[in-house]
Amino acid sequence: MAGSKPVCCCYMTTAVDAIARGRQARKERNYAAARSCYAEAAKSYRDQKDDLAYAHAIRHIADIYQEELHLDEAKPLYEEALELYRSNLGTKVLDLANTVRPYALLHEAQGNAALASKLWEEAKQLYSAVRVEAGVSECEAHIRNLQQR
Repeated sequence: MAGSKPVCCCYMTTAVDAIARGRQARKERNYAAARSCYAEAAKSYRDQKDDLAYAHAIRHIADIYQEELHLDEAKPLYEEALELYRSNLGTKVLDLANTVRPYALLHEAQGNAALASKLWEEAKQLYSAVRVEAGVSECEAHIRNLQQR
């Protein structure tokens, strides 16, 4: 429910539990609660110095902001997640692709076609590397649309 109170700050939970509750709240379109849950998980992961899990959690916060069209709030979170993913040898290609993709969407929405195209190309290469054809197709469609502008 859109007007509901955040559900995650009421009691201590594990980061995994907070992520699960965040996912459920997001599915229910309770974005404030979802952000709160993911923020709780992010804090836990940061305290544990688990950079990849932290990057994953803040990427989801950015995704929620983007769904709400709060692009200025989403942008620095995507940038931080991308920096962490790109600097960590343990990063999964799919995690990086799934962060580049919404960052490309953000730049496309902000009218930055040149950077958006570059990011779509990067996402396409990443999705291709892990054989996610739906991702490749989406990237190609965005690239074509940007070229036709």
